[in-house]
Amino acid sequence: MARSFTARANASFPWDCWRAAAPADMLRPRRMSRLQAFRSGVVAAAILAALGVTRSVLAAPPPARVSVLTMGPGEHPFTRFGHNAILLEWEGASGQHDAVYNYGTFEFDGLKGVQDFMAGRFRYWVSRSTLERTTRAYAADQRSLVAQELALTADERARLAAALEQNALPAHRYYDYDYYADNCSTRVRDVLDNLLDGRLRQSTRGPGRLTFRQHTLRLVGQSTYLYAGLNVALGAATDSPITRWQELFLPQELHDALAATERQLDGRAVPLVQNERVLLKSSRPSPPAHPPERRPSFALAGVALGASLFGLGKAASTRPQLRTVFAGLAALLGLLAGSLGLVFAGFWLFSKHWAAYRNFSLLLCPPWALALVAVGTLVALGRSRWVLPLQRWLGLLVAPAVVALGLALLGGRSEAQPLVLLILPIWLGLLLGLQGWIRGD
Repeated sequence: MARSFTARANASFPWDCWRAAAPADMLRPRRMSRLQAFRSGVVAAAILAALGVTRSVLAAPPPARVSVLTMGPGEHPFTRFGHNAILLEWEGASGQHDAVYNYGTFEFDGLKGVQDFMAGRFRYWVSRSTLERTTRAYAADQRSLVAQELALTADERARLAAALEQNALPAHRYYDYDYYADNCSTRVRDVLDNLLDGRLRQSTRGPGRLTFRQHTLRLVGQSTYLYAGLNVALGAATDSPITRWQELFLPQELHDALAATERQLDGRAVPLVQNERVLLKSSRPSPPAHPPERRPSFALAGVALGASLFGLGKAASTRPQLRTVFAGLAALLGLLAGSLGLVFAGFWLFSKHWAAYRNFSLLLCPPWALALVAVGTLVALGRSRWVLPLQRWLGLLVAPAVVALGLALLGGRSEAQPLVLLILPIWLGLLLGLQGWIRGD
């Protein structure tokens, strides 16, 4: 889980630690080189600027209102899970102004972005905007926007404003994003929980309703491609039971938890959310409460593909021109499955993406499927002595897929079953089709 917000904010610029860590000649200005003097000047300027910002925030009046913004899901894959932010609003003689603190800002920087993502260094940061700009952006995407005004004291509002401003400084704003454990929603959750001395965590005790995988699949279930892609990429850790607190990685779940939380104020229990404003409405349907049932459709597709491959293999025994097609398809399927297997193994062994560790899909798409590329190509080129090795390699793909089916059924992993029902018939159709070809010869 993420480090606490308070720890990040309070670890800003410890004068004593900085001075103790400085080399001795840095403490004697007359002996410093020009480069050392320049570096010291930059550090000192940054420290003074940070202190200046902090003092100005602390000296400013507290916000009149503090609200949590919850943005509904959008059409783009990145937006299917919703979003949230913290809104501060001031009122005074100088007029009204506001600030929206957004923990979900990122930039995908081409090839470097791919490298950082694979290494688990997908960097996000805290940005600051206005409510007008935020509303305009989400209205353009036809997404909903709700503001939950929190029941906070003037002192709590002032401390939150100072902490958010401190966290938005360049030295503190960046963090390594994690889909489930450290994202825009968990950051907002932790900020509020620290402000309320753990009250939010106490109010969300108990088991979660769904697992990480189930929540993911229910939110992308409208798209068959996203459903299949994310389902095949997630590892065993996402199937473990989670707590209600962990479920707040989703903005809508955090919204619901805030609405159900009470706190002590002036000696009495009051709702944490004292007012809710609907700033934008959306015509998009609400996400389903559970993942869609995909087993029948995936099984039907798998059986249809497997039967087609079986029929093609049988026909190849009497029509030599179809042998090239059959072996070529075997090589192509081996390339696709083996490449996916290498990616899954790479995420497990060489990245920090814990959600992809111990991926069940390695039984369905093992890296050794790449052997079909070479063997299938040789058979397609008419090298008949490679037909039996092709049969053996196909057997090495069917066996782990059968094991995967057993694990999915015995382990009650209903979300993994659609993939098995799709892929196992394909490998089986290739194997039985090749055997029909061999017997026909």
